[in-house]
Amino acid sequence: MALSRRTLFAAAGAAALGLSGVAAAFPRQAFALDPDGMESKMLFGDARAGGAAIPKPSGSGFYHSVRMGAIFAIPGSSVVVAIAQGRPDGVADESGNHNLLMRRSTDSGLTWSPVTGFAGATLYSWANSTLVHDRTTGRLYCFMLRRQPGSLQDEDPKVYLTTSDDNGATWTDPVVRNDLNRRSGDGRPTNDFIGPGNGIQRADGSLVIPAKGRLIIKEPGGDWVGHRVPNGLAGLPYGEGTVAERSDGQLILNYRALNREIKGAGTYPHARRVAIGNPGDWRMFGDEYWRAQIIDPGCHAAQISHSINGAPYLIHLNSASQTLDNRYAMTLRASPDDGETWTEYREALSEDPLSSEGNLAGNLREGGYAALTSTGTGIILALVEARRVLKDHPSQYDLNYRSPCAVVLRRFRPSWLVPA
Repeated sequence: MALSRRTLFAAAGAAALGLSGVAAAFPRQAFALDPDGMESKMLFGDARAGGAAIPKPSGSGFYHSVRMGAIFAIPGSSVVVAIAQGRPDGVADESGNHNLLMRRSTDSGLTWSPVTGFAGATLYSWANSTLVHDRTTGRLYCFMLRRQPGSLQDEDPKVYLTTSDDNGATWTDPVVRNDLNRRSGDGRPTNDFIGPGNGIQRADGSLVIPAKGRLIIKEPGGDWVGHRVPNGLAGLPYGEGTVAERSDGQLILNYRALNREIKGAGTYPHARRVAIGNPGDWRMFGDEYWRAQIIDPGCHAAQISHSINGAPYLIHLNSASQTLDNRYAMTLRASPDDGETWTEYREALSEDPLSSEGNLAGNLREGGYAALTSTGTGIILALVEARRVLKDHPSQYDLNYRSPCAVVLRRFRPSWLVPA
């Protein structure tokens, strides 16, 4: 049976999202790339973002928060697709009824379409959008999870998949893939994560999506199949993660640890959980090796491969903090040796802060989930969460659990991180 296709920009439309006049007719223009090679703009606004706030489809106010961005530059084109999770009534995971929102650029991230609805049905929450493109067929895939409402969000989330054959202009209706759902050892449904962010296409043409405790892989001409990855320190599977292909053809997995690893007494070295190899043959690193390399306060990160000055690099973005849940020290790193070391090239995003960055009411505090993509122009694009400060000098708890969240775009030359 043929799947129906959704024309998102026509169906969701400017009017359905409360956009009209100039905002509907003309995409918002990004700033010219700064002389130092870094620019920023708000791509998905929170409820207090003024003209950048995103109206709810119901017309009753604005999305309280937008989180968990995914961004993907389609190879061989100037199209970039960005998807984020709109949270209508609160920033917390349990606030429920989360919808996926999309913006699309046709000039490598310079200008963007208005925000449109991507996935949202009844009171279910849609989350963890993860994009990958098949250069052979031209098909763009988006994996996502459909979670149950509110406090039931961790119970039996289901994997859904939608595809586009026109670079994200139209999409098939999301289809459940029960064969790809994560199950406990006895076969029962259990909590799950996909990505979020992006997958990769390997040199051999296979597609790889990171997911909790596994990789979801599609060989050329085949279907998607789950492949288990090793457990973490606490004997439990890795959580949200990233994947890249090294220049030697091996995969490098970079996963967030689970809460038991983070909060367990003396067991968590505040480092990313990393493995290098291929399904069935993984090389794991010890605690001390990674403690000094990529530290982690317990939050999702981003990782991609990118050519700089004609040489292969891995690029990584996360919070360089060893304080649990301190997500506000966002740092870019580059590895020139396939992820064996990460100490040479490092720059904090605070070196070029957001125009409204600060600790006073109304300011933004950048930090949290991140996503990266490499455009065909050599420019790198990043999505980073940014919390709205509600009172002067807020606590970390206030920022994490009370402040509305937006998603900002960072657009930069590799020379901002690795000198020519």
